[in-house]
Amino acid sequence: MTEERKYIYSIINNPKEMRVSDASRLPGDLFGINNRDITFISYRDISAAVSNIHLINFDKFDKKELHQLIAAHDQVNVSLMKKHDIIPMRFGMIAESAEEIRNILAKAYIQFKTALERIAGKAEFIVQVFWNEKNILEKIVQENIEIQKLKKDVESKGKILGFSSKIKLGKRIFEGLESCRKEYTEGILSNLATSFPNFSAGKLLDANKESAANETKKEMIMNYSFLIGATEESALSFRLNQLAEKYKDEIKFKYIGPMAPYSFAIINLSLGNFDLVDNARRTFGLGESAAFSEIKKIYYKLAGQHHPDKQAFTKDRVILEGAEKKMKDIITANEVLTIYCKHYLSALAPEKEQLCSFRKEDVEDSIIVKTK
Repeated sequence: MTEERKYIYSIINNPKEMRVSDASRLPGDLFGINNRDITFISYRDISAAVSNIHLINFDKFDKKELHQLIAAHDQVNVSLMKKHDIIPMRFGMIAESAEEIRNILAKAYIQFKTALERIAGKAEFIVQVFWNEKNILEKIVQENIEIQKLKKDVESKGKILGFSSKIKLGKRIFEGLESCRKEYTEGILSNLATSFPNFSAGKLLDANKESAANETKKEMIMNYSFLIGATEESALSFRLNQLAEKYKDEIKFKYIGPMAPYSFAIINLSLGNFDLVDNARRTFGLGESAAFSEIKKIYYKLAGQHHPDKQAFTKDRVILEGAEKKMKDIITANEVLTIYCKHYLSALAPEKEQLCSFRKEDVEDSIIVKTK
């Protein structure tokens, strides 16, 4: 028999009834892959939800078996979401031992705490938008005089003499579809972002894979995830119904959720606590120490200088995307420094100067669990 490992489902803040030293089950029945008990392995005030598992090569399973394993993984996280904010781990994450899990929690402690604060009380909802490309194409032809002329030219000259016009026609149709796709996507995203500003783009999927043979073929033109408060689902549904009424038969909407926030709790396990804090410190242009008030002052200053709304006059997508990335970096740096400094300052004696130290030894020492 092969040695058992630990399969990791998600990371949570420690429940009040759990002691830091615990590696035990929560009240209630919760089972994971292969119907194994879910236990919790803690480090400081966070825990990993895990179950025992024999070493598995997931590649050897067929599609049906793999789907069942993934469903079991997701069901654990769905159950945990009912009572806890969770950082879901990707399917298939296995650690050698409880000690290795504690090392993971320690190494990425600030990332986990930052992510847990960001997603507190929220869930992920996926919004997908579809169109019937044939219908959209007919609309483009009706509205574009140049395409109409090229189409007639191809029909009158035939395949050989009309070859040049056929190439131009294909190019104009492609440009028309892309322009139409962009117009729909930007309009919908702009509408939703006013109420739900935390979003992330996903891959466009093949919408016809699961469709029945007699269904009208449709193409996905938009696939975005939104991080939304648990009580805001009705507001999202209402907004999508408004958009569906606006676009009527042109496009169709679908949303999926609530789900574990996979798109908004991405953890880089190769990035340690000091590297994370140091990157944030450099983003804010700070020295080896700073007062919490100074950090907030710099954040508001940088946010005011680099907010994407200041680029609203430009239509240059590169400039807009650059501004959005810069603002995202500033927000992330603020989240990291806020979590770290609150944690660091809470351990300082009242008589000491209340400054956050960004020296490597101080950052790392503040995360270590000290035994008495």
